[in-house]
Amino acid sequence: MKNRSLRINGKPHRTVLCSVVFFVCTWLCSAAMAQINVNGGQTASVLAQKLAGQGVTVLNAVLRCPSQANGLFTVVNSNLGLDSGIVLTTGRAQTIIGAYGVNGPADALASSDNGVPGDSMLNILSGQHTLDACRLDFDVVPAGDTVSIDYVFSSEEYISAVCGPYNDVFAFFISGPGIAGLDNMALVPGTTIPVTINSINNGIPGSTGNIINCTSMGPGSPFTAYYNDNASGTSITHKGMTTVLKAMHVVNPCDTYHFRIVIADAGNAKYDSGVFLEAGSLKTGDYKVQALATPVFDGLLPICIKGCLPGHFRVKNPKTKATPQVIRFATTGSAVSGVDYVPLADSVVIPPYSAYADVQVFGLPTAINGPKTLGITIFAPAICNSVSYDADSAVLTIYDTIHISTHPTDTMICGNDSVLLKVTGDSIYNYNWIPLTGLYGGNSMTPLAFPAVSTVYTVTASLPGTSCPFKTATVNMITRATAGIVLVADTQVCYNSSFQLSPVVAPANSFYSYYWTGPGGYSSTVEQPLLPANEPANAGTYHLEVLNDTNGCKGRADINVAIFTPPLPSVISPAYYCLNGQSMALNAYGNEVRWYLPDGAMVSSAPAPPVAALAKYIYQVSNVVNSCESPKVDVEVRVEKCCDGNVFIPTAFTPNNDGLNDLFRVQADFSYSLKEMSVYNRWGQVVYSGNVGAWDGNFGVGPADAGVYYYRVIFGCILGGNMQVTGSVTLVR
Repeated sequence: MKNRSLRINGKPHRTVLCSVVFFVCTWLCSAAMAQINVNGGQTASVLAQKLAGQGVTVLNAVLRCPSQANGLFTVVNSNLGLDSGIVLTTGRAQTIIGAYGVNGPADALASSDNGVPGDSMLNILSGQHTLDACRLDFDVVPAGDTVSIDYVFSSEEYISAVCGPYNDVFAFFISGPGIAGLDNMALVPGTTIPVTINSINNGIPGSTGNIINCTSMGPGSPFTAYYNDNASGTSITHKGMTTVLKAMHVVNPCDTYHFRIVIADAGNAKYDSGVFLEAGSLKTGDYKVQALATPVFDGLLPICIKGCLPGHFRVKNPKTKATPQVIRFATTGSAVSGVDYVPLADSVVIPPYSAYADVQVFGLPTAINGPKTLGITIFAPAICNSVSYDADSAVLTIYDTIHISTHPTDTMICGNDSVLLKVTGDSIYNYNWIPLTGLYGGNSMTPLAFPAVSTVYTVTASLPGTSCPFKTATVNMITRATAGIVLVADTQVCYNSSFQLSPVVAPANSFYSYYWTGPGGYSSTVEQPLLPANEPANAGTYHLEVLNDTNGCKGRADINVAIFTPPLPSVISPAYYCLNGQSMALNAYGNEVRWYLPDGAMVSSAPAPPVAALAKYIYQVSNVVNSCESPKVDVEVRVEKCCDGNVFIPTAFTPNNDGLNDLFRVQADFSYSLKEMSVYNRWGQVVYSGNVGAWDGNFGVGPADAGVYYYRVIFGCILGGNMQVTGSVTLVR
């Protein structure tokens, strides 16, 4: 049972506290956009006109409802099942979706006591005293023989008060010609049981409920199939609601009927209920018209083709009748009756017990003048007060009989060029080109042609599944002779060498002009130019265009040329020799070294400079890798006067810490002083440098590898001047 609560200033004390808490929590916690938007406090006329749909006129609207209890709603994202319309509540229209327009969860109470009376008719309908009624009255003139409206009933009575003694109630009353008194249209589908908490629910009695209160509503109650649980919902605060229901009633066309939509709390005003009514759903009949093609097959738009493919409009009424239904219509669009199509009648008859009738459209052959539109607007069956009411409309397109043209028609191209072909015609047709050789996009209106030889392309336009004749058009592609160029594959050239660019061009019996371009601004008009390769900048891609001087067609080819430069040899320079001393061969290190004398002559082995006179010589050495010679490196030789005396430099040593010959040590008598000693490995790296004149055989942080090493020792002479001694020593391990 609902608890009667203490009223403070006309509102239950507990409800005031709940509303304040709900507002504060929602204002502080919610930042998301509402899933249902409500614009409250509407006038009677705005609410009634929002409901008006097909074939009805709404008049004389009167609202008996607190301003906060009604409004217009639009859905952004919700499980309500409706997209827009009006809402009437026993509390606040805003709090049915949350506090002040911010959607709240279904576990938050939105209860409000508006402090207004109930409704006498709902008292009878529910068997309870009602409160907080919200009522909208208006007159309706229907142009058909039935009226209907779609709605959803929701309530805070769900889930805790299901099958309770208090039963919030909603009704949609109709009165007028042929109806005795007020008749409630808001019934459980297929029954005479009114829509209430106890007639449509989840079938589980609440904490204060008894299943008898539900089953006593009538046979089959409670009707769980029409119930949507909203206990975990986020778009409205009511914990339950019905599915989308339809209220219907038989009427006389053009008579005036009075409608009363009313909702109220039963017993007390603690828990709120509401009804959402869909915009435009108050209508008479459900007449529709659809434009189709004949025959109907997948993918074909609603069309008519003059002379071969009829179109048609299908006029439908899901409610079949035992008598014929005459549906009037009017034509619209750019198509002209009697010119573009066979004139149509102004009505169509849906046969008895049938759900539809067809209006055939036959196009008339004309000169090509482009697509035309033909629409029809159907009217509600009755004409009330000389007014015809639009029910629905549809449009189809009337096309000319299949025609196509191609562009270009005949054209000449060079053998390595392409041309975009184009067929002019309606996009609804299928297009097929033959042959497919040298063609990309053979099923499109704009294929790309690149024929190697002269070719006649034929395109066929057709409309499969119809009796429309196919049409063909041709394009003659004349291919002019174009130079075919063969160049050697991408190649590598040695540094300081030259390379002959030698294209092979066919056919050979034509007159050609040659145009070469390449790296660094290189250009040439010679057929077989000699390519310099002495600079790395000459490496890159060389492009050749060969112009056929007879027809102006150009052939094109590329070759990529790489220049290989071997690494330079390692040398010791300058090299010092003593006047009249021992003449020893110069040293250089690389893959395959090549020596040049000061006069530029190449010798087969490392030279030994003469030491008979004080002199300075410049020798050159290069490195050869894979038959490619590197740039030359200078080796300076200086012959100087050296002091007399004895110098001992060992030819081998064994750094094994046995106390014997562990060091490579230079020994000289009193006439010399050691200034510098450097030891090199075979790659020219310095492994030792100092003025001690003793190397322990280590390199870096560990022992050097066994093998031959090279040294340079500079002595200071007691008589003045310096002496340099070079040679090799073997490290033995």
